Parts: sequence; C-alpha cells; structure tokens
Amino acid sequence: MARYEFQAVRLRTGSTDSDGRLVFIDGELAAVLVLLADDVHGSSRGLWSVEVDFRFVLANSPLFTSLYDAAAWLQERNSEYVLK
Repeated sequence: MARYEFQAVRLRTGSTDSDGRLVFIDGELAAVLVLLADDVHGSSRGLWSVEVDFRFVLANSPLFTSLYDAAAWLQERNSEYVLK
C-alpha cells in the first residue's frame, strides 16, 4: 500500500485560501491541496480542494471534508493510473 505524507505549507493565492498541504505518495510529490477559507466559496468553505494533481488534469477539482478523505481519493486515482 502507498505511504501518504502531508506537509503543511502557506500558499500565495491572493486570498484567504492560504492553508495548504503538499501531498507525497511514497516520497514523491503528487498533489497540492488548499483549504477553502474565503467567503466567496459559500457552502464549500472549510473543505479541501485539490489545486494541483501531478498525475491527472482536473477539469473540476473535487472537495473534501478532511485530509483523510483527500488521501483516499488520491489513493483511488493512483490505483486507476497504475492499472491503465
């Protein structure tokens, strides 16, 4: 099973969405998540968004209630990528 690590980072987004996480899978940078904090996000405020996924082009970034949920999604996508 893949090993996931999260590293807290501050993102320069120009808004209050600056709490980010670098996601490493087996020691390789795989994604960048941001916690949606700006009021402009409405009901999505407080959810995690995949800003960059280095394996996939995302037309509509999914939102997650926790880093655990984000990791589960990334693991699922990682498995799909490996199987293809």
